[in-house]
Formats: sequence, C-alpha cells, structure tokens
Amino acid sequence: MKQLIFLILLTNQGTWAQSEYQAGVLSSALTENAHAVVRRHETIFTVKSVGEANLSVHTVVTVLDEQGDDQAKKVVGYDKLSRVTNLEGALYDAAGKLIKKLKKADIDDSSTYSDYNLFDDQRMKVASFPKQPSYPYTVEFLVETTERNLMFYPTWVPQDEEHLAVEQAAYTVNMPPALALRYKEMNLPTPGVSSSLPDGGKTYSWKINNRPALEFEPISPPAREQLPLVYTAPAAFDVQDYKGQITSWKDVSRFYHSLNDGRDRIPEDLRQRVLDLTKNETTTLGKVRKVYAYLQDNTRYISVQLGIGGWQTIEADKVADSKYGDCKALTNYAKAMLKAVGVTAYPALVRAGDKEPDILVDFPSFQFNHVILCVPNGRDTLFLECTSGHGPAGYMSDFTGNRHVLLVLPDGGRLIKTPVYSPTDNRQQRQIVVNLTEQGDASANVRTIYSGLQQDDYASAIHRLNHDDQRSWLLKRIHVPAFELTSFGYKEQIEPMPVVVETLDMTARRWATVSGTRLFLPLNLMSALSPVAPLTQPRRTAIELGANYDFADSDTITYQLPKGYEPEYKLEPQIIESTFGRYTAQLAIKGDHITYVRQITMHGGRFPAAAYADLIDFRKKVAKADRVQMVFIKRN
Repeated sequence: MKQLIFLILLTNQGTWAQSEYQAGVLSSALTENAHAVVRRHETIFTVKSVGEANLSVHTVVTVLDEQGDDQAKKVVGYDKLSRVTNLEGALYDAAGKLIKKLKKADIDDSSTYSDYNLFDDQRMKVASFPKQPSYPYTVEFLVETTERNLMFYPTWVPQDEEHLAVEQAAYTVNMPPALALRYKEMNLPTPGVSSSLPDGGKTYSWKINNRPALEFEPISPPAREQLPLVYTAPAAFDVQDYKGQITSWKDVSRFYHSLNDGRDRIPEDLRQRVLDLTKNETTTLGKVRKVYAYLQDNTRYISVQLGIGGWQTIEADKVADSKYGDCKALTNYAKAMLKAVGVTAYPALVRAGDKEPDILVDFPSFQFNHVILCVPNGRDTLFLECTSGHGPAGYMSDFTGNRHVLLVLPDGGRLIKTPVYSPTDNRQQRQIVVNLTEQGDASANVRTIYSGLQQDDYASAIHRLNHDDQRSWLLKRIHVPAFELTSFGYKEQIEPMPVVVETLDMTARRWATVSGTRLFLPLNLMSALSPVAPLTQPRRTAIELGANYDFADSDTITYQLPKGYEPEYKLEPQIIESTFGRYTAQLAIKGDHITYVRQITMHGGRFPAAAYADLIDFRKKVAKADRVQMVFIKRN
C-alpha cells in the first residue's frame, strides 16, 4: 500500500511538473538575455512571537545555459538561533520530467570556519545537483527554517542578479496580533497589500510577474536601486532574552548599548601602562595616536560569531589577556583604554565593504556588519578602524569611508558620516627617468608616491605578501609591453593621510619604434587611461562613480634620447575639461632631453544618465591624448 501511494504521488508530481515546468512554454520576453528563469519563487515568513518565526522558501528555476548552472545549488546558512527543519529538491529535464530527487548524500553540512573565524557557530547546508549534459533543465528547492533571532526579518529579492528573469514570485508575511511589521518597498511595479487574519493578526503580501532579465549598465547605481525588493523589519523583538524595539535609529543604538554596557573595564596594570604611554601627550589627538599604536602592536583580529555574540562584545579585560578580538571586542578594548587616559569615545555601527552600498538612512534596522570607534574632538572628529594592524589613526579607506554610521550613545544614538576622500587626498605622483637606445629599447627608473585610497592596495600587499608574491602581484599591475622588472621596493609613510612610496627599475624592449631615420616615441609610459564602454542603446540609469573615481594623478617623465635626434614637429599642450575631470599634458625639449608632464583630476559622484555621452567623449579624448607619440628625426 505504501509503495502504491508513493507511485501515485510521484506520478501526480511528474504530471504537474511536465505541465508547469516545460522549458518550451517560456516566452521569448523571459528568455531573452537570460541565463535562467525563475518559474516560481514563494517566500512565506510567519512570525509566531517576538522571539520565533518560521520561514519557507520554495523556488523553481529553469536553467537555460552553462552560465546559469549556479541555480542548481542551494546554500542554507544556520546557527544555534536558526534551525533547518526541511530541505528538499528535485531536478527536471526540458520536458518537465523528473530526473532526480535530492538525497541526503547530495547535501553537504559544514562549518563556515575560516582562519579568521576563531569562534563561529555558523554552519551551512549545501545542496547541489550534478552538472547536466544538456540545456535547458529545471531545479526545484524547498527550504524551511525556524528562526529565533528576530532582530532580522527577511529581505525579499526574487530577482537577485542580472541575466535572471522572473515568471512569478510572491512574498507573504504573517504577523500575530499586537506585533507590527515595518517594511520598505523598492522598484516594485505595484505596492503590497495587507489583510486581517481571523486571530487579529495581519498578513502582508507582494507579487511580481513576468520580469525580463536585467543587464546592469556600466558604472550604474547599486543593484538594490534597480532590482525589485522588499526590506522587512520588526517593531519589537526578543533574542536570547534580550528585548528590543525599533522605531528609530535611537532604538537601534540603545539596544546595542544595552548589550555592551559595562564591558569596557580593563586590568589595573594595563590602565597604568596606557597612562605611562600617554603621560607626555597634552592633546586628544596625541593620546589617541599612542593608544591606537599600542592596540595595533599588541592585538590581532579574529571573528567571533556565537549567538547574540554577533552583536555583543567580549569583555575588555578578556581581550587584554588573550590579545585578540573581533571588531566589536577590539573597538570596545580601544574605547576602554582611551577612557583610562581621559578620552571619551563611542562605538559606531557601519555597513563596511569597498563594494557595499551605504545603509538605507530612512529605514532604521540592523543593516550593519561592522563597528568602528568614534572619538569626538571638536571639529576634528576621529574614526578608528580597530581591526587594522597598520595605517594611521583616523584613516577609513573605502572600506568604511563616506558612509553613514550609527553613533552608539547611552541615551540613544544618531547617524553621522565618516570622512570623504577628495582627489587631493587620493594622489599618484610619479617621476620617471628613461634612457632610450638607438634601437628604441628603454631602461627606466620609476618613483611613485601613492596616497589615500590609491595607496590601499599597495599597503595591503606590503603587509600580506612576501617579496616574491609582491613581485608577482606587481607584474600584473604594470601595463608596459615587453618589459622586465629588474628591481622594486616599497616604503610606508605613516601620516594622517597614509602614503606608500614605490621604486622600480625596469627595461622595455622596443618602447620606441625606429623606422629609417625616424624614431616614434610614445610619451605616456605607465598611466594611460582607457575609454569607457560606448552606448549601444539609450542609457537608462544614472552614472555612479564611486570613491575610487576621486583621484589626482601626475606623471613627469624625462626621456634621454639617443644622440643625434631632434623633433620633427612641435607638440602643442593638451587641455581637456569636463564635468568629470580635467586633463593636461605638455612637453618641454632641451637638447637631447625631453620632459613630458601629464596631469589628470577625476571627480566621483552620481551624474544623470544623459551625461554618459559627455563621459564617453571626455574619456575618449583623454585616451587619445594618452596614446600620443612624438616623432624624432636623426640629424645627418
């Protein structure tokens, strides 16, 4: 009887799959420019109380080509506050016929442990189907979890990447009586709807249908401004007996403060040590620099993710003993040491990451993944990245720079901004001396000073790579044809705005081209800019030039020509100006020495879509100017 029932269910499921999941019924509007199509995406989040909820996510995706194969894998993270109660999956062929159902052997369960996650109870289940010999095929997954960390509600993103179309998707949130749902809709064709439940609760639902695949335009705004999504968050929650509410940023700050209040006590011997260390410092800045240097020299960063420990710090006295901690612990430790020398500082919650967008300032919630330390100092407020083992006090880089951060104060915090770095901060100043031979070969001595954001990668290479790995890394960054690197070196200068000095000795075969009595010399040796992608259709989105577009480069290259050559013509100075920046280049000739000076300043920010044509024109002109050659004729 059991076998008969199973066969009936399987037959019904197969019939249903064939009718619903045949790849051939997909419209061309959904398959165009798509690697996969989401046939169904059903998310149901049922809040049972302030401290518990059930989440069910049912997805069916038709994979159209090899680039969509990642859809055949499902990764489900969990920890002691999140339990996976069900994970099912099935694989279908192009006709919708069942090929394989997911088995336990197809599911890998492992820790997310890494070398910097010393303490971590986070785990993940990874379910995957083998690579298929033909396309299209369809995969189905059902994931059910029980959640007991209701500081966070789901963010619904059914179309979570480009080249992914969506046939139908729905999100339902069921709230019990007396608990309110907070939400923010973005890029939806129609707003969600709500209705009352028989028990006095409410249900909220959102739907989208027939969304074609999207291809992000170059240098466009963050994905969250282009994809349909719904952010949801609680108004009240309870996690491991810690209760909180969220109606404002002050509420978020108060909760973080309540978790960590009183954990900033340090041993007496450490208090005396930092007092001795700062006894000759008469300013807040001087004390901060001494304490920050002590922190960098005597602690190391590790990650701690254990339950509420993802937000609650290790006590400062334990960090003093162990000499390690995560971002919360090291920030709290630095705060405690500064407190001992009479300097007040506050934690600041931030959404960190050089590719992470800023938080949504109009939607108070736990959007943060990192914490730094803020030291009020009149108009010269300092921010400290306490996980950094190098770099000056106050420097944020693009990891946490130009962000809204939540200042954590005892009576409720507020949003403030971290520093924004301008082109004059982010400089590349390069001096090159080149000796040319009769055959056009070049030997060059290069000295470059990088500052601000432009030194970040170089400082990282200094501290993370050995000499041989630095060389391999550097060879990939030098775009000079047929060159050989004979020597290189780096030196850091720890200043308020950090600096790295790079020295190179290199040779390049046939840098200049000899043709008869003429010598054709490209003037820009190492800093040429490329054009931006041209328009193939009208621009839809705004232009988003991030922090790395705020820079100022200057190159001064002196060429020692072979004997007997003189210029065939005079090269006029170049000036190119635009909303996006300014470029100049000029040449000075003195005997057999020529000096080429190139300068460019670029401006980041957001610009209207209509300005893209101007950006193309500016970068095209700059690229052309960077390719300029000087022609010399050999005298009789």
